[in-house]
Amino acid sequence: MILHLGERVYWGAPEVIYLEGTISKLDEAAQTAVVHIDRATPHSAHLIGSDVPFAADGLSPLKGQSPPGVTSERNTQRQPPIHLNDDEKIRRAAAVAVHQQYGYTLPSAQESALIEQVATTLNNDPAMRKRIIASMDEILHREF
Repeated sequence: MILHLGERVYWGAPEVIYLEGTISKLDEAAQTAVVHIDRATPHSAHLIGSDVPFAADGLSPLKGQSPPGVTSERNTQRQPPIHLNDDEKIRRAAAVAVHQQYGYTLPSAQESALIEQVATTLNNDPAMRKRIIASMDEILHREF
């Protein structure tokens, strides 16, 4: 396990669901970490202030600033799952891929063009498209 107590980490992607916070407990034997959530996408803001367990291999150390589109303001009411059509799920998955590769610093025209290129590639592979949609459905309906 390469994570450390007190380290800032995140899970997910702001284009779908994103949770960020500080590791408050580690269990090396079980390869789990408990994260005190202090930033999230607005849809997941009901989790701010909570301690959420994660598989350690699902967390990434936060490098630099939080991504755009996240908040530190807790929402007291849990929101229903986000409803996206299959094309929007693919587009958001493409955006995640572009942002993981290039960050959030590309000019908007270049970023949009890259997202559309990746989305086209994903849409042209029926098996990959099906897997992404199924994964996205699972993520969007995850219960914490």
